[in-house]
Amino acid sequence: MNKTNKPIWEQPWGYFEGFYIAIGIAVSGFLLQITIGNLQLNAFQYPVNLIVGLTFVAILILCHYLFKKSSIVRWLSSVYATVPAIVVLLSVIIILGIVPQFVPYASPHDIPHNLAGLFGWYQMTTSWTFIFISYFNLIILGFVILKRTRRRFTWQDIGFYLNHVGIFLAFMGGMLGSSDVSRLSMTVAEGNVEWRAEDERNNLIELPIAIQLDTFMIEEYPPKLMVVDLESSLVLPKNKPVWFEYEGENKSKKLSDYTIDILSYIPNAAIMHDSLNTYAVPFHSEGGASAIKVRVSNAEMDNPKVGWVSNGSYMFPHSIVYIDEKTAVAMPVQEVKKYTSHVQVYTESGDIKEAIIQVNKPLTVANWTIYQLSYDESKGKYSTTSVFELVKDPWLPVVYVGIIMLLLGSLYLFIVGPKKKKS
Repeated sequence: MNKTNKPIWEQPWGYFEGFYIAIGIAVSGFLLQITIGNLQLNAFQYPVNLIVGLTFVAILILCHYLFKKSSIVRWLSSVYATVPAIVVLLSVIIILGIVPQFVPYASPHDIPHNLAGLFGWYQMTTSWTFIFISYFNLIILGFVILKRTRRRFTWQDIGFYLNHVGIFLAFMGGMLGSSDVSRLSMTVAEGNVEWRAEDERNNLIELPIAIQLDTFMIEEYPPKLMVVDLESSLVLPKNKPVWFEYEGENKSKKLSDYTIDILSYIPNAAIMHDSLNTYAVPFHSEGGASAIKVRVSNAEMDNPKVGWVSNGSYMFPHSIVYIDEKTAVAMPVQEVKKYTSHVQVYTESGDIKEAIIQVNKPLTVANWTIYQLSYDESKGKYSTTSVFELVKDPWLPVVYVGIIMLLLGSLYLFIVGPKKKKS
């Protein structure tokens, strides 16, 4: 019995039945997930996903007009079904945000074997739980939209249709289009042209576009110095590690219990060792490393420690200054501030497009979006190789249309405002 003393499952259904059904759908997804595993996206590529989408919409429309007097159809367009469905969907999304996610084509050996893996949480967007509860929300949203069509049209309905149809298109487009997304990786060396890329399974695929890498440049932040514990490799002090960024010669900084004086700096140096000392000299060819000459002292030391600190490069080893048997001054690998690829992109139609590609500044050509992904990290700032990620999502325009409709609907409601009742 509920608060109104109405027997459970007696019409009209309320929130209790709504949560019971929404949770039951999620549990059904869990059971199917345990039985057959994640959905295989390959089975729902175009045109299968288009057929599924059109069939889904057609069934919604038929059910609405053939069974519009049915208590179940009316309940599915009510707040008693909407709120529980959204709450369960948000709970699934929270799990998605907490649990680390693997790509849909990840090897089963890479996914942890635990309860989260059994439930498909490491690949949540292709798990049956997520699919079931998502389509349950789409069913409710579809019936809410169709229910509104039976009312007499008013200007206030424009905002409603823009918002709800926009959410429906964006949500459904993202669900159906996930199987058609192509995400490839292409490695290009300076002066070379490449038209082949690798997919998630390391298969080579020839593309309708080619990328020529003219130049690749890396800009780094200034080097940093820190005092480390040689036994644990931790930065000192362990409870609150500190380091400082190079700001110029003749500067001093207090690190841990030591004073670090900067005596000299060579941005591109050759690092050489002998049996007693380490030397750094200017090196004006590729492969030079950052090197800083430091003096380390504190009140307990009889004589300061002087030497060259370097993070090394693919040609020269790193160098540290030992303070004692357990402590040393070291320079971590310099952080990359920006890396840029100057490219020319060729298309099948014969067009050539010159562009600069950076992180968060992709290039769109012939329905492909080209992102700056990585570089040859073994060579660091001397890398002559750039790694691009090429993404093609043919359903993205549908998602964009939905988002634009949602924004226009919100703007419309903000301008027009709610309908005022006459007193």
